[in-house]
Amino acid sequence: MNRKKIEIAKQFVECKEKAKSKIRTCFFPGCDEKSINSHILQKNGILSSIAKDNHLWEIGVNPFESPAFHPQRIGINKIFSFRCFCNKHDTELFFEIEQEGIDFEKYRTLFLFTIRTFYNELFRKLVGVDQFYCLIDKLENNQQKEFIRQNIEQMKLALKDLDFLKNLIWKDYNSSSQSFVFKYREINRIDLILSSYFDYETSHEVNNYRTKTGKEFERFSTIFVTVFPYQGKSILIMGYAKEDEGKVKGYFNQFFKEGEKRLQKKLTNLVMFQCENWVCSQKFYEKRIKNNEQLFANATYFSQRNEHERSVFDLNIFKDDFVLKLEKWNKKYGR
Repeated sequence: MNRKKIEIAKQFVECKEKAKSKIRTCFFPGCDEKSINSHILQKNGILSSIAKDNHLWEIGVNPFESPAFHPQRIGINKIFSFRCFCNKHDTELFFEIEQEGIDFEKYRTLFLFTIRTFYNELFRKLVGVDQFYCLIDKLENNQQKEFIRQNIEQMKLALKDLDFLKNLIWKDYNSSSQSFVFKYREINRIDLILSSYFDYETSHEVNNYRTKTGKEFERFSTIFVTVFPYQGKSILIMGYAKEDEGKVKGYFNQFFKEGEKRLQKKLTNLVMFQCENWVCSQKFYEKRIKNNEQLFANATYFSQRNEHERSVFDLNIFKDDFVLKLEKWNKKYGR
């Protein structure tokens, strides 16, 4: 990497940290107290259960580095954290899911886990927009500037969709209504933790709609997904707005009806091509990721041009033959 590229990669990180520092106020409606740094999932009992020496590996992407796929070993006090609520509301909101003996049969339990996933994603998008506005002023390359502009517009559209979901969240919280469909299942324990969301609609479907109607999609159908270890197993929680049920129900239910091997492939495709926000243990990193960063980076590049996001490739990151299959996949689809 030449000196100019190194400088841009450095500025990418600096702009991100600067953008994070600007978010200082609690997101609870009507609260203007200072927001604190808190974990998306419980530090003691969830994150700590797969940590080694109080560290985990966080998976990040820096498009100006080579390779763009950029895993980092981070201490448990800082990893998988965001800054959206003040101390009072962070404590009160999530009290029920910070205790032992979590009841996953309750709507409210799955709802609270999804609130954290939602607000982390909102935090990431707000940071991303500000980060890219900061970065675009530092770039000279027109192609890079255009890449940044496209990312800003995509994140602004995502923020609009998240605003719709935010209204449903606080409606449920204040009135005990149930505006979402949630499901969960126990699976064999995996040393990976995921908290993210993805859109049901594929790029192909969106482009076809634009071509036929001359309009943009008014709103995408968001599906939330959370995976974490709990009492010797791993828990998968997923959810979507009831308004989207007619569209997403069949696809969504596959995650809960299919066998575990097929589910593992689906989760692999999510973390490889659609969901960036995940962490893993030291052992998992060494077995699946270490020395294979370029292969993962190629998957990142592919995801940017893939128009059929619901496709499931024959990749299972939880199996020992994963790297071999990823190498074969790269020969066909990689950059």
